[in-house]
Amino acid sequence: MNPISGNKVTLSKVITSMTKADAMAPIAALEATVVLGRTYQAHKRGGIDEARERFIEESSGSIVWLCGVTAMNALGDKLVNKILKTTKNFDVGTDKILRTPFENFMKNIAHKGFSAKQVALIKGAKVLTSVIITNLFIGFVVPKLNQGLTNRLKGRREQLEELKAQHNPSFKGAGINAINVFTNAIENTNTGKLLSSDAGIAGGRMYNARTKEERREIAIRDIGSIYFYMWAQGHVRNLLNFVECGNANRLNPATSEILNKHLLDYIKDNKMNVNEFKNAVLGKNIELPKEISFETAKPSAFDKLFKRKPLEVVKLSEAEKHITDSKILERAREMANLQPKRMDDLMLTKQQLIDAFNIAEINDPKLLDKVFSDFTQNANKDEYKYVSNKSLYNLKDEMIKYVEYLCKQSKDGKIDKALIEKVQKRNLILSGVNFAAGFAVASIFLSTIIPKIQYYVTKKTTGVDAFPGLYDYSKDKKKTN
Repeated sequence: MNPISGNKVTLSKVITSMTKADAMAPIAALEATVVLGRTYQAHKRGGIDEARERFIEESSGSIVWLCGVTAMNALGDKLVNKILKTTKNFDVGTDKILRTPFENFMKNIAHKGFSAKQVALIKGAKVLTSVIITNLFIGFVVPKLNQGLTNRLKGRREQLEELKAQHNPSFKGAGINAINVFTNAIENTNTGKLLSSDAGIAGGRMYNARTKEERREIAIRDIGSIYFYMWAQGHVRNLLNFVECGNANRLNPATSEILNKHLLDYIKDNKMNVNEFKNAVLGKNIELPKEISFETAKPSAFDKLFKRKPLEVVKLSEAEKHITDSKILERAREMANLQPKRMDDLMLTKQQLIDAFNIAEINDPKLLDKVFSDFTQNANKDEYKYVSNKSLYNLKDEMIKYVEYLCKQSKDGKIDKALIEKVQKRNLILSGVNFAAGFAVASIFLSTIIPKIQYYVTKKTTGVDAFPGLYDYSKDKKKTN
């Protein structure tokens, strides 16, 4: 995500953009350290030949891994738009009963000559093609080019060595819903983009390895690196957060900045009793009118496996029939505008309706609008974009835990402006420190420890500490015969 909201860049927005689950920026920064670290380790063992191959392989792999699928998707979008006779890009992700960008496109924009299945297949084919092309390039083309360059340079060196020897004899020398789920995962999530490349990259490099020893090193390096690229940084941050405050997740600094401004505007220069403040900000348990009936999404396989409660929604027009309080009615209408219409109807989730009835500061629709819009760069209200409702309300849960933590920090049973500002500053600092720690752990493993492991395995199994792409193991067999 872009750390810029409006035109102002702040430290809290930068740290937030770097610590989001799907952030690309820290992966790009991590790649730089990996390229340098692995090139250095390669040079220590195999000299200029292994260092050059590792630099070309890692740097070209980084560029394609980080940008390849996205770039190919962008080119593919132009072709898809020509085929579908439109200029509007659209997402195909959906939670089935709240956000439906694909259905919106089919209803409002799609050319009459195309069915939903045809459009889904075209989008899916575009994404699959982009994955295949990038995987072929990095897994097959780059290794061949790398090996060809090494052989050419090696040949030149040997010719020079032969010439020198003449003067110096002692010189030697990887239905529609399934298609759309696949398409959305690769098109709109960094995890999907990167993992879709990993299998092809590792497979291609292993296929084109020159020796079994080189193939084993590639497997150790490429497969062993996936965890540290994709999840290690988040797990380190979660562990540190848990140690520091008892919660694995920490509210991102940009959202805490918005929330703290709201709390400061609410409390002004007053001091409030902790319980009074907590009740005013978090509210109380609410029971909805029993007459309101909700539409429930069909549970997915993951919902069933992890016993997750599926999303429940109701049309605003239906909910309005059972709301008599004018203030609650106004809040419900504002809540319904936190997401686009589902076709022609304004919708409310069950949680949003509960929040409308629970008149508390944390449930203020205006606050949630600011938070969600900032967090998604306004995609949450775009009818042709898909934002998971779960991700937004996980964020709101983190806001609630942040307020609870704020209340626990009061030493005198009071909440005031100074304490709110102190907790925000502490949250910002710890977010930065934990990000740096996660980055450092991933960087050390990727740039140094994993290469040393692959070198150790080669030395342990062959008895030779050499670059297996060029080392001639046949001469060792001759010695033992």
